Amino acid sequence: MRPPAPAKLIHVRSRRAAAVGSVVAACLVLGLVPAQAAPVIVAAGDIACPSSPCDSHRGTAALIGRIDPRAVLTLGDNQYNEGALADFRASYHPTWGRFKGRTFPSPGNHEYQGSSAGGYFSYFGQRAHRQRGGFYSFNIGRWHLISVNSGDGAPSQRRLDWIARNLRRDRHRCELVYWHHPRWSSGTEHGSDSRMSKLWSVLFKHGVDVVLNGHEHNYERFALMAPSGKRSQKGIREFVVGTGGRGHYGFGSPERGSQVRIGDRFGVLRMELRRSGYGWKFISTNPRMTRDRGNQRCHA
Repeated sequence: MRPPAPAKLIHVRSRRAAAVGSVVAACLVLGLVPAQAAPVIVAAGDIACPSSPCDSHRGTAALIGRIDPRAVLTLGDNQYNEGALADFRASYHPTWGRFKGRTFPSPGNHEYQGSSAGGYFSYFGQRAHRQRGGFYSFNIGRWHLISVNSGDGAPSQRRLDWIARNLRRDRHRCELVYWHHPRWSSGTEHGSDSRMSKLWSVLFKHGVDVVLNGHEHNYERFALMAPSGKRSQKGIREFVVGTGGRGHYGFGSPERGSQVRIGDRFGVLRMELRRSGYGWKFISTNPRMTRDRGNQRCHA
């Protein structure tokens, strides 16, 4: 009578699997197998317009499709001119709306023109966190992120207290916060917004690494900045990325700490959220455009 099961064959397979596992483990130790890739996110604000010829958001949406990021952060003024739900469906949805399932939005002032951002909250639904006033936090990889609503003005003291508690509880080394109105900007249309100074102080106190904003329709990168407006190794790096498609604004005299300014290109900011730092690259819809890029470690 034949034996009911090929026990020897099973044993051989088990030994083979164990051997393969040992080889993989040895390669990881020796650095021969690459570590898991850092999550990639993209961000921009001032995006979709209701009709032609205002259609440059189609190009930035195509960029996102090619990058294929883990998450998309919108930096306010997602839909012009008043953020009506019908306009969201007609303009934003066929373009940036392709990535709605991985989008973490924030509203801008245009969402509040003529309404209380009803079109924005209706379009994004639960992703916009209307019950929390548009303020919410989440994690991506080793990073903690907070979306702030500055669309109807600077955060109230109650909201600032919530942000402070949120950051105090967080145990991630790297933290990123984003909203619409930039604390610092060399742009000529709006410029720096001193209403955000209290928010900046809270973020600085709790060691936030990166801030992303829109509002000015250009790209600008700043050095690590303290609330005083001076450079500081313990400061926060701000990116203004109002390049989603609406139009272009120029620059005046550079603000202290301004390092890179691009005023005539649409594009998105691509960021790699690494274990203890980040890499960035501004990617333009014009492939011949010189792209800003760099790397930075998070605060200890």
